Amino acid sequence: YMGIIDKMIDKISNTLGKFGRSIAEKFKSVLTESKFYESGLLTPTEFVLAGDQLTHKCPTWRWESGKESLKRTEFPPEKQYLITRNVPCQRRIKDILVHQELKQGDGFAGKWMIADTNKGKEKSEEKAVDINAEDEKEEKEIEKRKEQFMSSQGAIKDLEELEKEEDGDVFVPKPTSKLAQTYQTRTYDISITYDFYYQTPRLWIMGYNEKREPLTKVQMYEDIMSDYAEKTITLETHTHQGTLSMSIHPCKHALVMKHIIDTIASHGGRADVHNAMFVFLKFISSIIPTVEYDFTIDMELE
Repeated sequence: YMGIIDKMIDKISNTLGKFGRSIAEKFKSVLTESKFYESGLLTPTEFVLAGDQLTHKCPTWRWESGKESLKRTEFPPEKQYLITRNVPCQRRIKDILVHQELKQGDGFAGKWMIADTNKGKEKSEEKAVDINAEDEKEEKEIEKRKEQFMSSQGAIKDLEELEKEEDGDVFVPKPTSKLAQTYQTRTYDISITYDFYYQTPRLWIMGYNEKREPLTKVQMYEDIMSDYAEKTITLETHTHQGTLSMSIHPCKHALVMKHIIDTIASHGGRADVHNAMFVFLKFISSIIPTVEYDFTIDMELE
């Protein structure tokens, strides 16, 4: 019962918080002086600058104008928010926890984590998850069986996972849980807006199954680290699309971005403000590590 009560309290707090912030935002002045290095915040101008750099370096990202009634005059009409579509998500969180090590953050507010970023440029093109030899052997066997099925046109009757359909002489593989897990890839549309209350980027995600049907809230939680599901991730109305979407709450974004900026500086580097979107997406990858969006750049954080 305590778990149910805690969830109810969280939902009530989120609802009251959203209402309070919507009122406060109307009276809060728009940030015009840069505080990126000081506090991890961005001005609207810096948001556009960082967005231009993201779309330049990663063409899968693009600017969108959004609904006319939801446009903000602080941004160019055609650059209201950023979006990347059909981003693959091949594994669920529960499938990767035994393979992927995540580093716990240095105790800064909440339980925000920084992903292991000790990766060179060569590793950036690898899959998000490494699998052990046994799993790799198993997946190769699945791939082999799939190829056999596609080429033989019904000559592999001996495989137990096949069932005969009475529609002609076509044999269709009977999906096993492993086949479904491997080949039924989910996709996500990911967008980034500017949050005028917290003065940081804000990420929104909407997931789809292999038939391009929207995922349920529960299904999308399967692709989010459990520390954040139903705590920092909420279902809200997208600020520029006007439709319901999952959003990563930005209350800790500035704090985490400042932490990454300081980490880079402590190792002799500098996170320029035009690369702010890469800093942002770097730590977001700790929350949705199986969603393979593009944010590759030569920027070592360790």
